[in-house]
This record gives sequence, C-alpha cells and structure tokens, in this order.
Amino acid sequence: MKKHIAVNLTTFRASYYEDDRLIKEYSVGIGKAATPTPPGNYQIIEKLIFEKIADVDLGSRRLVLSSDKTCLHGSWNGPVEGYVSGGCVRMYNQDIEELFEKVEIGTSVIMIP
Repeated sequence: MKKHIAVNLTTFRASYYEDDRLIKEYSVGIGKAATPTPPGNYQIIEKLIFEKIADVDLGSRRLVLSSDKTCLHGSWNGPVEGYVSGGCVRMYNQDIEELFEKVEIGTSVIMIP
C-alpha cells in the first residue's frame, strides 16, 4: 500500500492518503512569516516518541523529514492552527499520535504552497 501526506500551507490542512485515497484530514499550524514552512517534497526519515518536558512543546510524537528545517510534531500547549511555529508543521497531540501509527520511514510528505 502506497501512503503519503499532503500539507496544504494555504488552508492549514494535512491530508493522509493510502493508495491515492484520502483517509483523513487534520488541522495544522505552520511557520510564522519570519520562519516559514518550506514547500517541497520530502520523506519521513525518523519517527520519535517524547515524554512531556518542561519548556519544550513538541508533543508526544515527531515525524522528522528529509528537510533540515521541517518536521511534523504534536503540541501539548498549542496554539496549533494558523501561522504558529518556527517552521515545522504543528498538529494536535491526539492527531500526530494517530498519524504516527499509520506511516513508516520513507513515507512521502508534500508541502503545497
């Protein structure tokens, strides 16, 4: 089964696909004007699980991308939607946990401007 994620940087939505069929959409936050989320085609290169750490809000899961500036991660404290991050794609913690279980290393992630 071929899987991929498409992040629409205009509508603040991440769409998860299996065999080109939309499975689920998620609300996301993206980079602020000073630290924009870079458009392009990437792959998941690492999957990380975190415990809650004071002063660090990466949520419980992170999908590291082949971009040196971007990953998909959760948030315990928000905000999530809109221009809210330092360049990463920020998701609600329960959403990143769900998506984390569905994807593998090598899954394509497309950032659409």
